[in-house]
Amino acid sequence: MSSTLKQLQDLIVEKYGIAIEELAPEKGLADFGLDSLSQVELLFSVEEHFKIEIPEERAQVANLNALAALVDSILAESAA
Repeated sequence: MSSTLKQLQDLIVEKYGIAIEELAPEKGLADFGLDSLSQVELLFSVEEHFKIEIPEERAQVANLNALAALVDSILAESAA
């Protein structure tokens, strides 16, 4: 498990009280009970936590694995 994925899971546990055992990386965010507004709020929390900006055109992610990959990609781009 990537460090980014673990941090995302911890963030969701803290913000939404979802048990970490339920946060399977391949499950869609809606499968965790997050409606569209909650998903947007999660993205804002992710941006704040990782100190990044997620472009709107890249903000649609299918699951936690995709979100972790997006965060890693943006972090790598900003480090370059």
